[in-house]
Amino acid sequence: MNARVIRVTAALQGWIAQRPGEAVLVAAAAVLAFAVAAWPSGLRPADPRPLAASAHASAEALASSLAADTVWRALDLRFPGATRQAADAAWAARQRGADDRDMMAAARRVQHGLVRVALATAPDPLLEQHAELTRRTLAIASDAGPLVCQAALDGTVDLAVLLPAPLGQADATFKVLLASTPPRRGKPLSPGAVYRALQPVLLGLTPAQVALLRSAGEARPSVRDRCEAMGAFYGAVSRLPAERRRLALRAALQR
Repeated sequence: MNARVIRVTAALQGWIAQRPGEAVLVAAAAVLAFAVAAWPSGLRPADPRPLAASAHASAEALASSLAADTVWRALDLRFPGATRQAADAAWAARQRGADDRDMMAAARRVQHGLVRVALATAPDPLLEQHAELTRRTLAIASDAGPLVCQAALDGTVDLAVLLPAPLGQADATFKVLLASTPPRRGKPLSPGAVYRALQPVLLGLTPAQVALLRSAGEARPSVRDRCEAMGAFYGAVSRLPAERRRLALRAALQR
C-alpha cells in the first residue's frame, strides 16, 4: 500500500469513528477516499485539442473572404451582417476543433437559414425556381447517399462540389435573385388555406411520409426516411398545375 493510501485510510478511519450511524455517508466516503488515494499523483488533465491549420487567420478574415463571394454579397445587402454572422458561426466551430471544411459547413448553414427567411416572402416565379432546384438537388444528393442528402437538407453540403456545374451555377444565380428581390407584400395564408393548399401534395405521399412532414421536427426519423419524404414532397409539388403548385409552395414556406 503506497503512502498516499495509508494517509487517506488513516484519516478516513478517524472520520468513520465519529459517525457510526451514518452508514451510507461512510460507504460513499470510503469509495471517494480510495479513488483519491489511488489516483496517480502525476496525472494531469489532457491538453486541449490543438486547432487544425486554417486558411483563415481570424473571424474577420473569414468574413472578408465570404464577402468576396457574389451570393454572400447579395445576402449581406438583404440581411446586413450576414457574412459576419456566418464567419462567427464558422469560427465558433473552429474553436471546437473543426477544420476548414467543417467551418465552411457552419457558414453554409447560416446561409441556408437566411435563404429560408427570404423564401417566406418571395414572389411566385422564385418559389417555382426554388422547388425545381431543390427537387433536382435532392435527387442527386440521395444518389450520393443518406448522409449527403441530410447535409443537403440542412444546407451544409458544398453544392459546388455536389452538383454539376450548370446546376450549381443556377443555384447560385437563384440565391442572388432571391436576395435582391424585394419581399412580396400580402397577408400570410390562414391555417385553413394552408391545409387546403397542401392537401393535393399530401395525397401523393405515403401516410408515413405525411406523418413525418407534419411532425415539424418533433419526430426523429432516419436520414433515409427524411430524404425520401422531402424528395417525394417536391416531386408531388412539381406535378401540380401551376396555380396549385405556387399556392402549395407558399403554404409550405411561409413562416
